[in-house]
Amino acid sequence: MTADSKSIQYAFALDSHGFLIHISEAVRSQDYVCPGCRQNLSPVMGEKNARHFRHAQECCALETYLHKCAKEAFFERYQKSLNDGTPISLALERQVFCTGERLELARASSLRCQTSVPAKYNLTQFFDTAELEKKDVHTGLKPDVLLSQATSERRCYIEMCVTHPCSPDKIETGVPILEFKIASEADIRQLMTGYYSGKDDNLTVYNWQPPARSEETCRGECSVGNVFLDVWSLSESGRLNRTTQPLSAVDLTANTVSNAWPSSTAGAELIANLRNFVGEVDPDSQFPNCVRCEHAGYWEDGFLFCRSKAKMVPYTEARQCASYRVKT
Repeated sequence: MTADSKSIQYAFALDSHGFLIHISEAVRSQDYVCPGCRQNLSPVMGEKNARHFRHAQECCALETYLHKCAKEAFFERYQKSLNDGTPISLALERQVFCTGERLELARASSLRCQTSVPAKYNLTQFFDTAELEKKDVHTGLKPDVLLSQATSERRCYIEMCVTHPCSPDKIETGVPILEFKIASEADIRQLMTGYYSGKDDNLTVYNWQPPARSEETCRGECSVGNVFLDVWSLSESGRLNRTTQPLSAVDLTANTVSNAWPSSTAGAELIANLRNFVGEVDPDSQFPNCVRCEHAGYWEDGFLFCRSKAKMVPYTEARQCASYRVKT
């Protein structure tokens, strides 16, 4: 311990039964020992200064004290949950991929709409045994706390990082690891809550990634990116109308793959899409349209190249064109 170790105010100690307690639970007449060095701690319970435990003599480093306290805190909290059924909650992030109809409008199998959603686990439903500094017989490694399942080989390492992070050999085993960064007694109090999240700054999760899931129903705004669609409609007078919208804004109740496709669509594919659309909304050819003509070439801003006339013509030219023939 450093030269001023006796002046450090400790908040935790082990009671006569070996349980970790906070100074707020201490009784002046009881005996307590340091979780780090197992030497006596005296409860200081005056009215002027904050209550704390104090070493009678120099003995252990603060780092050792924090590390030992953290292990004891997690272990005792886990044992309590196993005994009374309260959960030990771990919140991670699961990747969800959308396979719904919105993505079909983009007409690109390589695009993937994904988002992250909470995946919550009760650790006690996965691991029914907790052991302090127990060697894992499968790997020969000794985590700070070993969680295991009695009826299977399922296990999880709990590591407390005060100065030394989890070793590569433990990570490379593939065993799920929860590494808690312990910098103060406040981190130990957090361990005792039984609620942990992968988003916490002091928790690093190794080898535990909730499996991704595919869903047919979109969860909200599409994450594919800046994909813009041309959405087509036919007016009551037979004119083609086009609006350009981001994929996430297209109304799926009114639009389908029949009338909406990526704005980048061009050439023969664009003419084919327009021909199919017009044929679907005007099957009786009430409004002759050059896009349905067998002479139709490429489309360019409301004009088509007519192979019969060898020039660009308005798509409405069909209404008065003797060469108009619906392509079958």
